[in-house]
Amino acid sequence: MKLSKRGAVFIATGVTGAMALTACGGGSDSGDDEASSGGSGRVVYGESTDWPENLFPLIAAGNATSVANIEAQLFPQVYLVQPDLTLEWNEELLTEEPTSEVSGETQTVTYKLNPDAVWSDGEPITAEDFEFSWNLQRSSDPADGGCASLLSTTGYEQVTAVEGSDDGTVTVTLGSPFADWKALFSGSNNPVFPAHVLDKGDPAANCEAVTTGWPIADGIPSDISGGPWQLKKENINNGQQIVVLTPNEAYWGEKPKLEQLVIQGIGNDPTTAVQGLSSGELNMIYPQPQLDLVDQIADLEPNVVSDVNFGLSFEHVDFNTTDPLLSDVRVRQAFAMALDRQEIVDQTVGQFSSDAQVLDNRIWLNTQPQYEDTAPEQYQQPNAEAAKALLTEAGWAQGSDGIFAKGGQRLSLRIDTTANNPLREQTINVMIPQLKEAGIEASFNANPDIFAGADKPTSLEAGGFQVALFAWVGSPFISGTPPIYLSPQGDAIGQNYARIGTPEIDALFAEWTTLTEDSEIADTGNEIDRLLWEQMGTIPLYQKPTFIAYSSTIEGAEDNPTQAGPLWNASTWSLQQ
Repeated sequence: MKLSKRGAVFIATGVTGAMALTACGGGSDSGDDEASSGGSGRVVYGESTDWPENLFPLIAAGNATSVANIEAQLFPQVYLVQPDLTLEWNEELLTEEPTSEVSGETQTVTYKLNPDAVWSDGEPITAEDFEFSWNLQRSSDPADGGCASLLSTTGYEQVTAVEGSDDGTVTVTLGSPFADWKALFSGSNNPVFPAHVLDKGDPAANCEAVTTGWPIADGIPSDISGGPWQLKKENINNGQQIVVLTPNEAYWGEKPKLEQLVIQGIGNDPTTAVQGLSSGELNMIYPQPQLDLVDQIADLEPNVVSDVNFGLSFEHVDFNTTDPLLSDVRVRQAFAMALDRQEIVDQTVGQFSSDAQVLDNRIWLNTQPQYEDTAPEQYQQPNAEAAKALLTEAGWAQGSDGIFAKGGQRLSLRIDTTANNPLREQTINVMIPQLKEAGIEASFNANPDIFAGADKPTSLEAGGFQVALFAWVGSPFISGTPPIYLSPQGDAIGQNYARIGTPEIDALFAEWTTLTEDSEIADTGNEIDRLLWEQMGTIPLYQKPTFIAYSSTIEGAEDNPTQAGPLWNASTWSLQQ
């Protein structure tokens, strides 16, 4: 392929054998010259999670950390999550802090848009964009103009109207109070979308577009952006897992200080990350922390800055309750009884952080003030004999090899997880002998399609798994939690990959998101988790630490251990000369 200087890709050997970068944006390859936006220099971020297939954040195929990192500053958000888990209103999108008023059963939220706010094509950001974003997410029922492919409608289904006025005021009316109203139109996975680019004019057509999403090779429709960075299709090399963000020339606020932000898929191999950071081919990494990796990065100081934090992410096990071997809750309970979760912590994250501990709650994490240990006594310590007794009660018989069987079928379970993740492989390797002691056979399976769409039969969304090990990456917004546990409605499972739920849990979630007192929100969340232990669709393992490492030449970098991620403020970064 013939390459041109602008908007082209050149090859640099090193970290991946063929790391591709770009020289778009008008600057030199070295980054010494300034681009037309005023930015200079390049930062290369090594993406260690699975490379995305789709960039649309409202569907399962786009519900990935790598997508959140790419789109951290591409679309407008009314509230921005800070590293200390607080929220700050977006002073570049809005002219004043949003307000919320509750009168009876009606809640009114008001935003004042900055008149200078425009999309990258020059079209103003208006109330029509807010209205479209609401209509896109208000229902998962196609009969109601909704879309079953949506991961969540929480909050938006309570909205009854979105209206704009000539002075840039956007008024959102909710038919019932929504405690998490600041989550509306906030977060990289839930921003304001451009109506003039995406609206097909018909709910069914919009649903079809949502279901298809944005395949990464096609980029974002019309290369549209409403943030300081822009991703152009010509700057995507999907084969080599490269995207290059360049400054959005139409951005009305403070433009990026860099000429390019390169996101390069590197996988989760510690050697690749360390070599890349040491050679300077990578400037930042945010991998799954592992003992060898943390130690090797520490040896690179003072040229490299690193830090371990505990944010709002937790590692857990999901059961596919529609699988014949797992449909009986007693089998799932026996699995949980067999686990020594303290040993799992000790042999994994406890190796590099003395603060790591077992997580006994799915709603609140260990470092949150609302956290309570809600785990019933039978799951506090491993008990293989109790697990065997429960399996026997469920009609299983232990064979001569120690593994239970029923109806001629062995109790043999495949545990899927992300590919090229040594920490998760170690987690499963610790679990396998624990389960075997209770008569449950388990095997490790690296599934490259685990986060793919329903067209991939072994994905979480398609339901082609038995047991899955992965993490939920959270935020201070509680409204992101219900879609994980609410009862599936037909084909609309949201993020409930366990495919289980109860009317009681559903009702408590509905109440939870209307509460306004912090103490009530905390108590109800803990009450919900006690019920989640009873249905045993998931097992929490531990609050997941984050690990960031970056070149000491980057000024302004700071870990944000939430969904906002390490690139949350990349537009403010600069390089020391």
